[in-house]
Amino acid sequence: MKYQNGREVSQSVFQAIRYMTKVGVMTRRTWNEFFGHGTLNWKQKQLRLLIKSKVFKPHPFEDVCNTYVIGNYGLEMIQDMKWKSVYHVEPKFIKHDETVARGVWKLELASLCTKWLTERELRRQNSKHFKLALKDGGQKYPDAVLMLQGKTTSPVIALEYEKTAKNSWRYNKAIKAYSDSGEFSFILFVVESDSIENTIKRSMKFIGDTQLNSKIGFISIEDWLRNPSIAEIRGINKIRSISDLMMAS
Repeated sequence: MKYQNGREVSQSVFQAIRYMTKVGVMTRRTWNEFFGHGTLNWKQKQLRLLIKSKVFKPHPFEDVCNTYVIGNYGLEMIQDMKWKSVYHVEPKFIKHDETVARGVWKLELASLCTKWLTERELRRQNSKHFKLALKDGGQKYPDAVLMLQGKTTSPVIALEYEKTAKNSWRYNKAIKAYSDSGEFSFILFVVESDSIENTIKRSMKFIGDTQLNSKIGFISIEDWLRNPSIAEIRGINKIRSISDLMMAS
């Protein structure tokens, strides 16, 4: 992968482009934490140069600040790599999607996650394997699907981030859809509050799939943001974290 002047793209910029093809957006905070190098001023200069060279560009919604999408030359680079990029994220979903992606990126950096797909990637691919059929005839995908590398197996994890509470009917449909699917080794809910967790647990009890319930775990948003590798998982017997989950597989 090269710039227009023929210079090779650095590994950090390469990874930032890969992140954006999967997520559809990248905030300045994400650039600073994962992809920029040196002092804060130098990181900002790197980002400005990438925008000037049209690798990245500001998010098209004027009210969105410090948030970037793939630029015109970045799209050419992606096409040369024969990659597929998801469409940019609407403003109301930026925090949700980046919360999911930043945590999973940390798992990748910790060598816990060998492959992962965002909901937007799954929708773009029209993935049959991970599509969940809802009772009313609708369909949904997890917020992300993670493939871990265990000792003897490669567990597939469905990740759901519950930022705001939904009604019991919607959770009933989601739990039933997971009950009908045989694609996932575990389902992890990242929850913003105890009340959301309790509502999901009531739906688990309502559906009554004991085998599925033994595979569902909960992570608080505070632990997920702090360090997803060691974030406490509640609800899965003998599994206390994603690191434990990988070691037990």
